[in-house]
Amino acid sequence: LSIRRQRQMCIRDRLNAAACKFGDAFYILDSKLFEHNYDAMTSAFRAYYPDTHIAYSYKTNYMPRLCRIIQEKGGYAEVVSEMEWLLALKLGIAPTDIYYNGPYKKREYIEKCMLTGVHINLDAAYEIDIVSEIADRNRDRTFEVGIRCNVDIGQEEPSRFGFDVASGEFDDAMREINKCSNMRVSGLHCHLPFRSLSSFQDRMRFINKLFAEMPDYNWSYISLGGGYMGSISQELSKEFSFQPPSFGEYAAVVAGGIEELYKDKPQKPRLIIEPGSALVANAMKYVTRVAGIKYVRDRHIATLSGSIYNINPSTKGIKRPITVYSDGQERFYESVDMAGYTCIESDYLYKGYKGYLAKGDFVVFHNVGSYSLVMKPPFILPDVPCLEMNDGTIMQVKRKQSVESIFEDFA
Repeated sequence: LSIRRQRQMCIRDRLNAAACKFGDAFYILDSKLFEHNYDAMTSAFRAYYPDTHIAYSYKTNYMPRLCRIIQEKGGYAEVVSEMEWLLALKLGIAPTDIYYNGPYKKREYIEKCMLTGVHINLDAAYEIDIVSEIADRNRDRTFEVGIRCNVDIGQEEPSRFGFDVASGEFDDAMREINKCSNMRVSGLHCHLPFRSLSSFQDRMRFINKLFAEMPDYNWSYISLGGGYMGSISQELSKEFSFQPPSFGEYAAVVAGGIEELYKDKPQKPRLIIEPGSALVANAMKYVTRVAGIKYVRDRHIATLSGSIYNINPSTKGIKRPITVYSDGQERFYESVDMAGYTCIESDYLYKGYKGYLAKGDFVVFHNVGSYSLVMKPPFILPDVPCLEMNDGTIMQVKRKQSVESIFEDFA
């Protein structure tokens, strides 16, 4: 217990030093863990299908530090906007290593991507009109595009993305594109937001059925999208209605399924997977400080220097693991609800904390790397910095947003 207490005090001292310089709330990045996740997932999938490549989902967390790591390790970029595409180019990523998805693509950027070799996965009929017109104006060029299929695996709400297979829209889109003499569909994109292993089994059954109807079609790549879970603690796994799969379990279903489909064929497509959360969720923490504790109608409420809007407000139902670092002067509570700094009544980061707590303590939230930093608006306070703390050094990988930068864009 003494050794554990000493370690806690050491960490608290480091957090306090960072807070004195950067403010009472900040993210902490562990880029080594992010890199480890990339290696582990790549190895798991390539054990079943060697020609597997990760196209990292920029929208999940587009911190350039992370995107550069993917590039340095030979990975690709998955983008869904011209903003993310421009970031990839600025980082020096080759256009042919970029996969462009999403429902809203502007004509000028579609043309730039087509002319430079970016892999575009079409989502709707309006995009077919655009690429057909571009191909017609560039008869001296040959173009390849991907197409997203709308997958029905029995989910309650139908997906709003891609071309519907059941209605024949997918087949019509294929014919419309392939009738262009200098353009063909070469890629298939299939993505759903469900993370359970059974959902991946369902989508692979769908892929098998689709391929059975077009067994001789020559695909250059098959993209099974994202939706994978990464490594999580036992505490966090209890928050889900299913047992979180490992990389190996996902790989057996997805990569193993593609290998089975193509085992007797001489020409095999590249398998693209587009993880975001699986790589970055556990690679970031969010540090906050206790501003005070009040007692209201039999409830203890601690006000923190952070808010739910810093750790992805769309997952309010999930209790992220936390660690409290104190100075030893804390009081024991049976239950404390931890509220954010905003004026929104529902801004609670954690409810029902049992343990020691006091004003000035640090509360660290784990698994916050996914859809946190990229979705945080400057609501009430500027966005917080992101730090990397290694071997006693502190490196700022994202600066704290300034008040001036927030208001200088207003007319």
